[in-house]
Amino acid sequence: MTHLDHTRLLASGSTGSAVTELVVPALLLRAPEASWSQLVHVYVPSGPTVAFSGRDLRSPGIAAATAVAHAAGFATVVRSPGGRMVAYDSGAVVIDHLDRTTGIEHAGSATFAANAESHVRVLRDLGDLDARVGEVNGEYCPGEYSINVGGVAKVVGSAQRVTATGSLFSTVVQVSVSPRVRAVIEDVSDALGYDLRRSSIAGVADHSPGLTADVVAAAFVADYRERLGMVDGKVPAEVVAHASVANGVSPFHVDDWTRAHPAPTV
Repeated sequence: MTHLDHTRLLASGSTGSAVTELVVPALLLRAPEASWSQLVHVYVPSGPTVAFSGRDLRSPGIAAATAVAHAAGFATVVRSPGGRMVAYDSGAVVIDHLDRTTGIEHAGSATFAANAESHVRVLRDLGDLDARVGEVNGEYCPGEYSINVGGVAKVVGSAQRVTATGSLFSTVVQVSVSPRVRAVIEDVSDALGYDLRRSSIAGVADHSPGLTADVVAAAFVADYRERLGMVDGKVPAEVVAHASVANGVSPFHVDDWTRAHPAPTV
C-alpha cells in the first residue's frame, strides 16, 4: 500500500443499479491503494433491492426467498457486510462508511455503538422522533445496535465488513416503507425461516410525517461533514464504471465478483 492520504471524502447520490450500488463499496474496501483515508457515501437507492448476507445463503429456504423477491420485482444481491436480509427501495437511505485506517483489531461492538449513537442524534434532530438504540422484539435483521422508535419498531440497521485493507460500515435507514417493501420483508423472512413480528417494520416517516428520503439523506450528509470534518467529493468514476458491468446468477454474490474482478487504484 502506498502512503495514505488523510483526506476524508463525502459523496452522495446513487451510483447506478442495485448490483452496482453494492459492488462499489466492496471494490473500494478491497482496493490495494487509496488516495483517501475515509470515504462516506450517502445515497437514496435507485430501485427495489433485497440484500442478502452470507448467512442467509446457508438457509435451506434461500432459493424460495430469491424467487419470492424476484416475483415482487426486487433485485437480489448478496452484499459484502454481514447480518441478515434487508429489503429497501427509494424510500430508504443507505450510508456506506469506508475507513482505510481501521483493521481487524478495531472490529466489534464499539464501532456499532458509536455509529448508532451518532445516527440517533441525527434522527432526533429531524423531528419529534423517540429514536433509541437497541433491538426490538421480532425485528428483521436483528442487532443489538439497531435503531428503533419508541422501543417498538425498527427503522435503522447496520452491518460491517473488515478486511486487511480497512473496514466497511453499511447502514440502511428506512424512511418511508412502501407496501411492496413491507410485503417482501415479510415473505422473504418466511421463506428463510426467520421469526418476524410484522409490526416491527417501520420507517421514520411513520412517526414523523413529512420526512422524505432526500431530506434524511441531506441531514446525514451534513452530519458527516461537520462531525468528521469531511470534504465533498465523488465516488471514483473508474470504480463506478468497473462495477457497472458486474453481472452473474441471482442472487448476485458481491464478494465472489469483486475477488475475480479487482478494482483499479482509487
